[in-house]
Amino acid sequence: MPPSQPKIVLHDHLDGGVRAQTVIDLAAEIDFELPRTDVGELAGWFTIAPGMEFEQAWQRFYVVIAVLQSREALRRVAREAVEDLAADGVAYTELRFAPLNHIRAGLDPDDVLEAVVGGLADGEAATGCVARAIVCGLREEDPERSVAAARLAIDWKDRGVVGFDLAGNESEFGVEPHRKAFQVARRGGLGITVHAGEMAGLDSIAAALEYAGPDRIGHGLNLIADCVVEDGRVTGLGPVAQAIVDQSLMLEVCLTSNSCRGTPKERHPVRLFHDAGIAVSVNPDDRAITTTTVAEEYRLWRRLHGFSNEEFRSINMRALEAAFIDEPTKARLRPLIADGWA
Repeated sequence: MPPSQPKIVLHDHLDGGVRAQTVIDLAAEIDFELPRTDVGELAGWFTIAPGMEFEQAWQRFYVVIAVLQSREALRRVAREAVEDLAADGVAYTELRFAPLNHIRAGLDPDDVLEAVVGGLADGEAATGCVARAIVCGLREEDPERSVAAARLAIDWKDRGVVGFDLAGNESEFGVEPHRKAFQVARRGGLGITVHAGEMAGLDSIAAALEYAGPDRIGHGLNLIADCVVEDGRVTGLGPVAQAIVDQSLMLEVCLTSNSCRGTPKERHPVRLFHDAGIAVSVNPDDRAITTTTVAEEYRLWRRLHGFSNEEFRSINMRALEAAFIDEPTKARLRPLIADGWA
């Protein structure tokens, strides 16, 4: 897949895509002990394996977050993320992270966002890849902390932040306690996405629809449980899947990431979803922690699920419409996508 074909990325975690060498550099600056000091070995350690316990998997994020506690570190990784995505032909990206994870060494939340937004702008200026931020709350934390994150995101709306998300431990924590945060974010004019149907089942997606009122669903893998599949195609939709279609909600599909949690890449239902009229987009999720790239995700979709250039063109056009960016920027990017996949 030539990098020049322009791509839209809607689901990519800032702390999940930090270069291994950058982690090593930043750890050395603060004398933080890493589990591996060789760049190749550290990159290998970062990769989440199927069957890995939640806390063991999350330790990868804890290590990265520990070295991202200064303005300089945050600005650097934001800039590098845009550079890496641009190298894969990404024309527009939304990078998400939880700013309140980065205030342990004295930064205040505004410092954190100023650094990240600045780094995204640096990357955009250097590469032309348009980059915006999504602020995350975390399921396992006090819901009032999610409200604070939503209010912080609103403060930075039109200054580089475009959306609000709920991430974290879906298998043990529901979305309903965070309902207020979504209400605050929605009233503040932010786009709404929510991780659902990744670590938990169909009920989690139903709860996301009820309590978050999302514009998009992060992952949505287990929506397949609400689809009738016969002879390799979806022949019927249950109420949750039908609601996804009726509300024109997009699934932010993360093929390699889902395989790291046990769903073989070739058995992912992305082809079934797409053919059933459920909007899907191509996303890397955590490029370093699942060891993938945007270009690799496209290769997998093509090789394992038979997606064509014409389908990728349509998928990227729909992803652009589902993006949380302003209309003038969408208007500028539409011909780029249309012509780039012709």
